[in-house]
Amino acid sequence: MEKKGMERREFLFKSSLGIATAGLALPLTQSIAQEEKKSPTLIYRTLGRTGLSIPVVSFGVMNSDSPDLMKRALEKGVKHLDTAFGYLNGNSEKTIGSVVKEMGLRDQVFIASKVWLARDRDKHVYTPEDIGRMPGATLKNFNDQLELSLERLQTDYVDIYYLHACASKEMVNYEPMMESLLQAKKAGKARFVGVSTHTNVAEVIRAAVDAKIYDVLAVAFNFWRNDKDEVGEAIEYAHSHGVGIIAMKTQGGRRRDANIAVNHTAALKWVLSHEGVSTTIPGMTTFDQLDLNFSVMANLELDEQEKKDLKLSALDVGSLCRSCRRCIPTCPHRVEIPNLMRAHMYADAYGNLSQAEWTLHSLPEKQGLQACRSCSVCSATCVQGLKIGRNVQSLKRQFVLLA
Repeated sequence: MEKKGMERREFLFKSSLGIATAGLALPLTQSIAQEEKKSPTLIYRTLGRTGLSIPVVSFGVMNSDSPDLMKRALEKGVKHLDTAFGYLNGNSEKTIGSVVKEMGLRDQVFIASKVWLARDRDKHVYTPEDIGRMPGATLKNFNDQLELSLERLQTDYVDIYYLHACASKEMVNYEPMMESLLQAKKAGKARFVGVSTHTNVAEVIRAAVDAKIYDVLAVAFNFWRNDKDEVGEAIEYAHSHGVGIIAMKTQGGRRRDANIAVNHTAALKWVLSHEGVSTTIPGMTTFDQLDLNFSVMANLELDEQEKKDLKLSALDVGSLCRSCRRCIPTCPHRVEIPNLMRAHMYADAYGNLSQAEWTLHSLPEKQGLQACRSCSVCSATCVQGLKIGRNVQSLKRQFVLLA
């Protein structure tokens, strides 16, 4: 059995090597080039072995379906748009598709999307059975999502296609999904493939690098993570092996109840101080946020005040979930608290109710918000001081039918 497994893995690796893509450096249009001359000098980095040259600030299109904001981002010099099948119930992909087509920029921007399929959250493994709104992890369901994403995006290929939210080395190495990615690559529907990860990030990065078929990784990485040093080392490991790294959650999520405001430019600069990070995909919903994020390219060096601001904001940890999962054993129902906290972040901090609802619906009923109905008082505790019970009550009020 061991020999058969190794032969299978070698086949996957050789298949990946055989699906090389050409024309990695794409030209700029005259209109975009003219806009860049008006903007601060853009800082580019190469996305690992893909060869794609991308500004260090890209656009995470999860919370906005504003065509005007997207057009302005592209005019300022954004070259990479990151979305996923479920973002804004598909409106994120639709907006990207219509704007890119209207502006005639398909061969000058890099579009990434993600497939989200069922997983056993206790064991952190894929499962072929449907769970809630998540279809089972099968080739058919993979292809169905990919085809619908391409239809929404009004394109016949994506530049990067990810397995969304991998949380373990077992998910990274799940052969039905690996084969599905390679088939999409061979068919020309995905130029490059990868995984995204929010949980057990360092483990997932190293497993993906060692699997040898993944070109790009989208990873949660910011100054406030308890595992930031470990993740930083894993990022360097990926970088040294030619795997491109795209950082998300770079500013840790906007916190309305924070006592100390987050210095967002300082947070973004801190992430970009890691040379293994090729670009970042902060979620933006306003023109001011776009301008603020782009301003870091005037100088990526942290000044003394920015360093102080980061240290001060690190003292305020009471409203930011670190996905350490140490809260789950404190819940009598073993509810998926980190995912409830993520849904609360989407709803309360981002104002993205559709993404919050989608996250809640992706959980098994016994591990989701429904399980909280039997508790009048939440007994779950967070080692970082996150107010779990308060956030759960907020979710109950906003999503009555689920609770």
